[in-house]
Amino acid sequence: MARPKTAETLLKLVGVIAACAVLTAGVLLPYVGGLGLVAGRQADKFLNTKCNLIETPPPQKTTLLAKDGKTTLATLYQYDRELVKSLNDVPKYLQQALIATEDRRFYSHHGVDMRGLLRSAVSSSGGDTQGGSTLTMQYVKQVRYYQADTDAQRQSAITQTLSRKMEDAQCALDIEKKDTKDEILLKYLNIAFFGENSYGIGTAARNFFGKDVKDLTLPQAALLVGVVKAPSEFDPFVPANHNAAIDRRNQVIQNLADVHDISQAEADKYKQAPLSLATTTQATVKQGCAGANTAIKNAGFFCDYVTEWLQDTGMTEKSITTSGMRIVTTLDPSLQNTVQSSLWAQLPPKSKTTAVMPIVDPHTGNVTAMATSKQYGLTNDGGHTTLPVFTTASAGGGSTYKLFSLLAALKAGVPTNMPLSANADMTYDTSHCGTDAFHAKNDAEGQNFSRTETLATATAKSSNTYFVALEDNLFQDCELTPYVNTALSLGMNTLKEKDPHTKKGTIAANIISQQQATFTLGPAATSPLELTGAYAAVANDGSFCAPSPIISIKDSNGKDLDVKRSPCTPVMTPQVARNALQVLGGDTRATGTSAQQFQSLYGANPGISVAGKTGTVNATDPIHGTQLTTNADLWFAGVTPDLAATTALFNLDNPSKAISGIPGMTDDQAGHLDGEFAAQVWVTAMTQPIQGKQWAWPDPNQIPNSAPIPSVVGQPFDAAKQMLTDAGFKVAKYQYDCGSKVNYGSVAFQSATNVAEAGSTITLCISDGQPQPLYVPPPKKPTPPKKPTKPPAGGTTPTAGLPGGGRGRITPSPPHH
Repeated sequence: MARPKTAETLLKLVGVIAACAVLTAGVLLPYVGGLGLVAGRQADKFLNTKCNLIETPPPQKTTLLAKDGKTTLATLYQYDRELVKSLNDVPKYLQQALIATEDRRFYSHHGVDMRGLLRSAVSSSGGDTQGGSTLTMQYVKQVRYYQADTDAQRQSAITQTLSRKMEDAQCALDIEKKDTKDEILLKYLNIAFFGENSYGIGTAARNFFGKDVKDLTLPQAALLVGVVKAPSEFDPFVPANHNAAIDRRNQVIQNLADVHDISQAEADKYKQAPLSLATTTQATVKQGCAGANTAIKNAGFFCDYVTEWLQDTGMTEKSITTSGMRIVTTLDPSLQNTVQSSLWAQLPPKSKTTAVMPIVDPHTGNVTAMATSKQYGLTNDGGHTTLPVFTTASAGGGSTYKLFSLLAALKAGVPTNMPLSANADMTYDTSHCGTDAFHAKNDAEGQNFSRTETLATATAKSSNTYFVALEDNLFQDCELTPYVNTALSLGMNTLKEKDPHTKKGTIAANIISQQQATFTLGPAATSPLELTGAYAAVANDGSFCAPSPIISIKDSNGKDLDVKRSPCTPVMTPQVARNALQVLGGDTRATGTSAQQFQSLYGANPGISVAGKTGTVNATDPIHGTQLTTNADLWFAGVTPDLAATTALFNLDNPSKAISGIPGMTDDQAGHLDGEFAAQVWVTAMTQPIQGKQWAWPDPNQIPNSAPIPSVVGQPFDAAKQMLTDAGFKVAKYQYDCGSKVNYGSVAFQSATNVAEAGSTITLCISDGQPQPLYVPPPKKPTPPKKPTKPPAGGTTPTAGLPGGGRGRITPSPPHH
């Protein structure tokens, strides 16, 4: 029953061969006219087949380099392949061995071996064929295979049907017309699979023998040529295959003798050579971020961040791992190793508390280090993880969010000495935010609170009551848009995500619409990297540079590719940023929440000042959802002129759980730590990078092309506008009115004081006529006369109090401080 099918297949192949002759020789062989119907149809089919293959380079490894452009961080690949650039680097006897074994008429055919195809017709019946493929046709098949995206496509690429061979033959003929034989041979050697995760002859030489391909001996070359036929069956690293590998190698050596490339005597000698493999065991495959350079400590996290960033900016995973790019990243190996070693020394990887510390260059957004107390890896021992702990928003940011309130106020022109007062019991009840009053109180993170604080002192002490009062009163009845928009402009993109606590709306939109007075206290889940980028802008004269891990990208041919980084964008004036730096510097100085932690650093480096902010979030009862007296999330964000770094400590599995697992402390002691502890971790990690550096923050009034600004506070808007216009400035009205004791419609605040860049725009915030909450102490009673002659007439004793007052019920204090 098989004979009719075999005959039919033979006729089909005869038709294809005849058609090949037409294409290659340009003439129709004399016997084509007598082919018969079947063969004729196949000849017609072949002649009408078009090659739809678009050649692409074989998949290659992408290399990630540190910022020096030399130190390898990691190699990303699906296929371990290093291209050999020239056939001159391939020993002649390796080329001869391949041709003698796989395609002896390689230099005489035009891409299709007609005798080989005819011979293969009788090796199987039906639609499958075996043999008959030239090196050029095999190359075509390999190109199709590596271009495939699915298993089905890959299987189709290697299925040896007559139809597939016709297509491959047509493509082979086309390739032979444009490429030389040597070019085709080199392409084949670079794309072929040799087993042991070795793609291409260059990688095979290194993996099998630990040497460059040009240094291979003839027996070694013969072994590699031999395994191409069946890489698993002839794998010499598998003990059971040892003899089969030697037999196959010796067959290749004999092939060289058979075609007279070497003598029989030489062949017999070479057959006695040992395998001489580089190792006796199969090599462990280390690829991707799991195989990152161990000389750069814990670099797997940064490597993952690079791949995540590339995909977010439009690259596919396949492109990243197959296109052979050379990517120079922003990672500073020295800084990474220093900070990483410090974190591991301070907090063991298996602690229930995880420390996370990203570092960013304020002037570029370059992410120069990503250190964490956890080790990168999948080992399930409590000390390893591959989670994106730097970019994921998990723990609440606490009082680090007061940065956004500070900046929003400064942008509106609020002076740093503007006072606000709390209640007599040092709490504050909102009058405008939400339908119910919010009851704010201070906590142990700050100290020495006064009933009345200024913007500067409240920031240094981390006064919750001040900043809630600021939200409640500054922008017309608890308008929170300026605060939230400030955060968004500084890259706090998690706020754009869907609010997990409601059925609709983003986090940002709901904060504004629901007038959530807790925004400034940082309850929202926060990405450590996003927060670092936000603080970095203050150290860059108000220009925000989105954090990025990439400096440059070159393709496999060395051509520069576009790096889709967002340009740095001014989001506040330099004066606002410089004023903010001066205010934030108070956190690390006397009366500031982290002053004690910075004493040693300042003692060794007098004259410097780190601008920063602590943050703490209370733990939550897992059953009732109420806040506990213990703390769960500890933060410190700090900046110098050259770097911005954030330290966050929290339970990776449950950020609402109290801090625990701190060396030298009971869990109860650890649970009562606050942002000061995060500041201490920051100082310990950053002491070496900062050591010996000197700087002074720029003066807000020392700006280029400056001109004096007349003070217009208290003036009606039209009069103020005229005064500023006469002084050569442009004038804009702030989007919202501001709470102020000055008359309604007059200027409450102006965006710059003393000086500004000549011709720049001055923004005026107009008073809504509602004074800020400010406690006015009663006048001191006069000293009574020694002998009063008459009791005082009527009246009552003055009572101190705040203007306005709270309304509605008093709610519990917030879980964030």
